[in-house]
Formats: sequence, C-alpha cells, structure tokens
Amino acid sequence: MKLPKRLSDILATKQSFLDLQRNKLEASVVSQQSKLLDELITEIVPNLNIKNGVIQETVNNYKQIAALDKVYKTASLSANTAIFSQVTGTITKLGKINKSYFTTIIDPDMAERFTNIVAKTDRLINLRIGLDGGKMVRGGFIESLFTSNPMGVDLKKFTSKAITGHMNIKDYTKGLKGIVSGVDKKLGGYERQFNRYAFDLYQQYDAAYNKTIGNELGFKYFIYQGGLVQDSRDFCREHNSHVYSVIESQSWPTWTPSQAIFITTFKQKDLSKVPGYLDYPGYDPLIDRGGYNCRHVLGWLPDSIAFKMRPDLKIIVEVLK
Repeated sequence: MKLPKRLSDILATKQSFLDLQRNKLEASVVSQQSKLLDELITEIVPNLNIKNGVIQETVNNYKQIAALDKVYKTASLSANTAIFSQVTGTITKLGKINKSYFTTIIDPDMAERFTNIVAKTDRLINLRIGLDGGKMVRGGFIESLFTSNPMGVDLKKFTSKAITGHMNIKDYTKGLKGIVSGVDKKLGGYERQFNRYAFDLYQQYDAAYNKTIGNELGFKYFIYQGGLVQDSRDFCREHNSHVYSVIESQSWPTWTPSQAIFITTFKQKDLSKVPGYLDYPGYDPLIDRGGYNCRHVLGWLPDSIAFKMRPDLKIIVEVLK
C-alpha cells in the first residue's frame, strides 16, 4: 500500500514550501550582503585619504574605522529586521501546513484535544528556537544568530591593516568585497553568520514540531519522505519513502551503509563506518534525520495506515521491545 494521496499531497506541498522558503532565505542573505557592500563603497571608500592610489596613515583614515562600524551596524539592523520577518512568516505558515496534515489523520472525536496540543506545541517549539509571541527571547537561539557580529570585527581589522600597511585602494576595495560578499567558493559575511544553523532552521523546526505533536498523540510510526536528488546521502537514499517505527529510529545514530536493505550502490567508501553526517553529539534521529542540511521530512502515521503500508511492523516492533 502506498501513502494515501491526501497525505502525500500535503507532505509534497510542505516539502516544496520548505525548499522555496530556504532558497528565499539564502537569496535574502546574499541580497543584504550586496546592499552592505554598496554602502561601504559609497560611504567609506570616498572618504579615505589616498595618494597615488595608496591609502595613507592619517587621523582621518583611522576615524573612518568608527564610521565603518556605524555603517555596518545600521545595515545589519536593517538586514536582521528583514530576515527575521521572513523567518517568522515562514514558521507561521509551516505550522498551518502541519496542522492540516494531522487534522487529516486524527479521529474527529480528538478535535478538541488536538486544538489544545497544537496550542501547547506552538509555544513550546517557538521557545525552543528562541521565540515568544513573535519576538526574540533574550539569550535564545534566534537572538544569537541575529546578534552575532563576526563580519563587523573582520571589516574593522582589515581596514586598520589597510591604513597601517598603506594598502592600494583597489586591493582594499577587493578585500572589502571578499569579506562582505565572499570570493571564489568562500562565503560572504552574512552567509557565514547564518550558514548551517539558520539555513537548516526550517527543517529543524518542522521536525521538532511534528515530533512533539506525534508524541502527544501517541503515534509510533512515520514515513521518511522527501524524494531524492543527485547528491542525496546514502542514509537518505536507503530510508526514503519507507515506513519506520520510533523504536527502529533509535538505532540510526549507529547506522552504517553495511546495514542497507534497499540500496546496493554507495557513495561512502567504508561501509562499516557511521557517516560523519550522523556521527555528532546531540544527534536526534526524529529531528536531525539525515543530519545537517537534510531536506527530508517525517510524516507521522496512525497504526492503521502504518500497518497497511508495512505489514511486518507488528512483528518487528515486538522483537525490538
């Protein structure tokens, strides 16, 4: 039996939404970098004392470091406001999609209980990522992302060295571009700030949200869903579109390609080694799934659907108890 169409459609819609919003977030970060670079080149570079194309060591030039800091902070505040609004909007929409999914599979007589569970989950998972009433929690995860200031420090250090070392203005401008927007395969400043944790935020939020509701409803089974792309990991290729129990997922932290049942070709050379994308402290199978940057989702299933999709589950679960 395949996953019922009404459920697969919602999961497909959610996956498309997650991919779209992640891409939009990445695009917004790059756009904000570009704006910052334009402001630095417009407001700082023309005010530097330059002689024969070389930056001079003058009082005025050292004052430009403070001016640069002001430009950076103003631009970063604007960037953070725009990105934060985008993040909270996505999370709100994601919650609605998840509620729609669970509403489709719960019994009608559970509607009132489900409403209470959703309200509790909304607050709990928002607090988990550092949100309360749509605002950042002081010292929370979200705030730490938006208050991190590594690029500002890099820009001031670089400018100070440029003045002391009488750097050519063309090299200085090129250096600014490298720090802010990145060069070759090196990420830009905001990208480094938001890389990994922010770009993986939506998937993590979705997984934690669904895990909490699934636990509250007593669900013990789920489908590993999301499709495959050319660079899909061995773990995701093995588990994609298959139904599992929570008990089975407890062995995922020690999973190796040698345990694979459904795939016969592997990207990893040492089949007896736990992949690095699973082997890290704090890995939670039901939240982290295939590790950092995994785009798969777990679709929680009631017993009736899970057993129809995978009849051997009853036997396996009894053996694993």
